Amino acid sequence: MPPYSKIQTFVDALKTGETNITRSIDKLANDGDKRAKYLTSIQKRNAFDSFPTWLRRELRVAGMRKAEIDHVERWPKKEKESVRVEIVAAIEKKRKLHFGWEIYDGRRPVSDIRHEGRSTRIVFRSPRSGLYVERNLVYVKE
Repeated sequence: MPPYSKIQTFVDALKTGETNITRSIDKLANDGDKRAKYLTSIQKRNAFDSFPTWLRRELRVAGMRKAEIDHVERWPKKEKESVRVEIVAAIEKKRKLHFGWEIYDGRRPVSDIRHEGRSTRIVFRSPRSGLYVERNLVYVKE
């Protein structure tokens, strides 16, 4: 979920599990040419701790707004690293990647990894306690 969204966008994300962030990452992570081009870069441990310029550019091209990229970059390093490991494994094993979002009753953001047949589903889970509404926008606390 982006750092903020309109109420209808939030409701749609609750229903579908999709956000602009998940759709953009999905698009980038499943592009065969980009997989080949960037695999070596993302094989490095903690490669997502601070996003390299090429990743920020590719996320923009895939459809993310700057505020969304900044939001993702602020995710906990442990979560970004577990996602990086799964992305690398999926590329190496030629598995399709799917990304989703949901809220849950936990206390911190987590990435839930689900292996489903020949694909890997990564669901970004935001704590319900971190959501609030202000001026007709729904915010997700970092």
